[in-house]
Amino acid sequence: MDSTIFFTPILNEIRSLKKDLTLLLDRVPENQEIKRYTPKDIAENTPLSIQTVWAMIKDGRIKAERIGRKYLITQLEFDRACQEVKSLKYKR
Repeated sequence: MDSTIFFTPILNEIRSLKKDLTLLLDRVPENQEIKRYTPKDIAENTPLSIQTVWAMIKDGRIKAERIGRKYLITQLEFDRACQEVKSLKYKR
């Protein structure tokens, strides 16, 4: 059996994913600075307590980057987590 026949659909899918990824990367402005916040910053500027923010990080609802001893949360990640909380609130 010819192995190229077996891998052809996989290669086509990879090419398709590359095109999609290229389109997505073109949408993001390169000069846009990514804002990052500590859990304390988020707790001070929102009604959430610091314990709630840490609990959300611990159980995976917010993805935080660990840099040295600090955990930093991007603005996009925090916005995504807030949208998720709002959608869960209205599902009840």
